[in-house]
Amino acid sequence: MAEYYGVRHLSPACAYYVEEFLEKAAPEVVLIEGPSDLSGLIPALCERQVRLPAAILTYTTTAPVNTVIYPMAEFSPEYRAMKWAVSRGVPVMFCDLPSDALLYKYRKDAEDQENEGETIHSAGESVYKALEKHTGIDTDSFWEYRFEHSTNYQDFIAAANEYGSQIRSWSEPDSHNELREAFMRRTIAESEKKYGKAAVITGAFHTSGIKDKPCTSEDIALTNKLNTLSSKSTLMPYSYYRLSSRSGYGAGSSAPGYYEILWKNRLRGTLENCGAEYLSRIAAFQRKNGYAASSAEVIEGLRLAGTLAQMRSGTLPSLNDLRDAAVTCLGHGGFGEISLACADVEIGTKIGSLPEGTVCTSVQEDFLRQLKNLKLERFRTAAAQELELDLRENLRVKSEKSAFLDLERSFFIHRLIQAGVQFGEKIVRYQENATWAEKWLLRWTPETEIQIVEASLSGDTVEESARNKLNFKLAGAETLAEAVKLLDIAQLCGLPECIESASSAVQAMAADCASPADEGRCIGTLSTIIRYGSIRRLDPKPIIPLISQLFLKFCLQLQSAAVCDNNGARELMGGIAAVYDACTAHEFLDMKRFTGIMNDLADSDYVNPLVSGYACAILTETGDMPSEKLSELVARRLSRGTPPAEGSAWFEGLAQRNRRSLIGRLSLWEKLCDFIGGLDSEEFKPVLVSLRRTFGEFSAMEKNDIAENIGEILGVSTQQAAEFIGAEMTEEEQQTIADLDDFDFGDI
Repeated sequence: MAEYYGVRHLSPACAYYVEEFLEKAAPEVVLIEGPSDLSGLIPALCERQVRLPAAILTYTTTAPVNTVIYPMAEFSPEYRAMKWAVSRGVPVMFCDLPSDALLYKYRKDAEDQENEGETIHSAGESVYKALEKHTGIDTDSFWEYRFEHSTNYQDFIAAANEYGSQIRSWSEPDSHNELREAFMRRTIAESEKKYGKAAVITGAFHTSGIKDKPCTSEDIALTNKLNTLSSKSTLMPYSYYRLSSRSGYGAGSSAPGYYEILWKNRLRGTLENCGAEYLSRIAAFQRKNGYAASSAEVIEGLRLAGTLAQMRSGTLPSLNDLRDAAVTCLGHGGFGEISLACADVEIGTKIGSLPEGTVCTSVQEDFLRQLKNLKLERFRTAAAQELELDLRENLRVKSEKSAFLDLERSFFIHRLIQAGVQFGEKIVRYQENATWAEKWLLRWTPETEIQIVEASLSGDTVEESARNKLNFKLAGAETLAEAVKLLDIAQLCGLPECIESASSAVQAMAADCASPADEGRCIGTLSTIIRYGSIRRLDPKPIIPLISQLFLKFCLQLQSAAVCDNNGARELMGGIAAVYDACTAHEFLDMKRFTGIMNDLADSDYVNPLVSGYACAILTETGDMPSEKLSELVARRLSRGTPPAEGSAWFEGLAQRNRRSLIGRLSLWEKLCDFIGGLDSEEFKPVLVSLRRTFGEFSAMEKNDIAENIGEILGVSTQQAAEFIGAEMTEEEQQTIADLDDFDFGDI
């Protein structure tokens, strides 16, 4: 006859007493709640080199990817039972529904939730509320007082059985739980027939549903045909944060870090020391981070926690007692002061690890291998760490591998991002003008490991997964800008095949219709790739024809495209700026042709005045705008013959570049003063909006220099102008500003 042991997941007391239960039961097979098809992973999970927390992950092999995770800690009763059985050579296996059936259930639930637009709540929520109402204290404190602090095996077993019965009596019937328990009863019967006496370790809730209940024909009929999804499984490291209920894990512990304190003290036989250790760690964290925390406060906190426990019918302080005492004595009455310390001690940042060869997907193995080869293993922690990379060849080392270590690191992190793995976040791509530098924020989380497993659906290695996903995006690219962006990503990832595919896509799309604004920006991106590609050991030759082709098309379309509204003009100015920078950087682009088009735009009365003024600014910057020609354009654009709105827009375009040179041209400011002075009140409104936008981009020093120029034109000395600008505003001026803030400019 099988013997049963009901547990609470992640309970140190359950983990401690399960070994005594197994010794007394002397089973010939051990059955544990968990997917029956994953029993083959138990020996690997119990290897000596494994450092918990770790988890079994099962996932669907088709999109959308659904996952089920079974995490374990050192103080998981299921894990202690596995270790006991493996160390004694006793067969051990899971006895719950297979993972592919569970995945089917979870995908169906997700689809039903999406279709109904509702959130599916756990039935367990009302159960624990009923328990709290029945006991008068919160569930976690009740569990600690009655179970975690128990020192007698028989009392513990009796209390655990009663706990499971009560939880079950307050629960609503659930068809999925009925199916699971029917499967468990069937597995128990089949295992006992094959091996002999079984010891069954399940959640206390399920123990009441399967204990001493034989498998029936109804159980067999119910479990004969299960709906399933194709799936795979693997082991993965896990973290205390993900084990905690704060991460959303339904069966999690509220404080795995604190439960580790309980576990270690129980092993040492010193449960009474848990409170002192907890409060001492809080104080140590506070002192380390610059807060005052004395030994006297720890002692007083321990006394207060003991008093609170006695008031709440406990023999030793629970976590809630200790936290209340910490708030009072170490937080000086406020939780905010110790909130980080509590998170550090109660949850912690511990992450497990698995020996090489334990994981079961090729992408996981490739990820771990590359971490080791690229010397990034120290970044596999829950704490975010910065990594600065110098992509240049290191000439001080002997091997090529070491010479380009940082470059290979950059390729690896970029490939992970494209594979859908969020291990690194870029802080800056280029530090100031250093095109060879990158800065990253790296952090490992269990979600990272799940994403690595999901990446296996698109390739056997990180590189292959990134390449396949990039090629998939390329196949779906609909615009030139998308294709060029993917080409840039391909060179960041160091994927020559993707660079070639993306180059072909860009070339094909360049022949189709695209706006000059888009073409200009794409030219700028391609120019950047060529200029900085040598750092990434990129051959620029295939990209040069692409830029030349786009440049020719841009030049042919620019004049007609410049006849547009202001929104279109601002987009076009961005493209013009990118092409100008590219022409400056590359001799194979015809700068003479570009400046010729700029001359046409600057002199045209038909194109948008913003573009015309911007073209004039570029020509002034290149030295292709003679002073007399600039004076002629200024006189023409800022005159009574030009509509005020067009004149101010032209000046706005002119002021976008080379401002220091413009500030030194007194004649320009004289014309601007005359232009503004000749406006009536209605004409002034749209001009004011344009000028306010224009001068809003000037620095304070530039504005002061302009004010001095205008002061000179108006016959005001430099000192008087400075005093006028620096003086406090009068009440009348303040009122004018207030009126402007409330002024309705309508469609201006």
